[in-house]
Amino acid sequence: MDEKVMLVSPSGEKIEKKLVCFFKSIDDDRPNIKNIPIIAIDTGIMNGSNYVLEFYWEQNGMYQPINNEAAWDEVKKTIIDVINGKIEVAGVL
Repeated sequence: MDEKVMLVSPSGEKIEKKLVCFFKSIDDDRPNIKNIPIIAIDTGIMNGSNYVLEFYWEQNGMYQPINNEAAWDEVKKTIIDVINGKIEVAGVL
């Protein structure tokens, strides 16, 4: 995916980032993120041979870092399940 997104920092600075994927979990077992758009952004940083990603969720009409521990746990589980084809999500790219 070669799409870019424009993020706006709290200071108003606009930052263009590479979008890796976006999805919405529609699973009742993940109530903290159910039907909430989530995006993964490429940071451009490598950790060993792994790309470092940032994840954001839509809150109050804006994409924000996921600072809710329960929601973050659900996002991690969802990503693993998507990779393994074990969960139903909407909009995965």
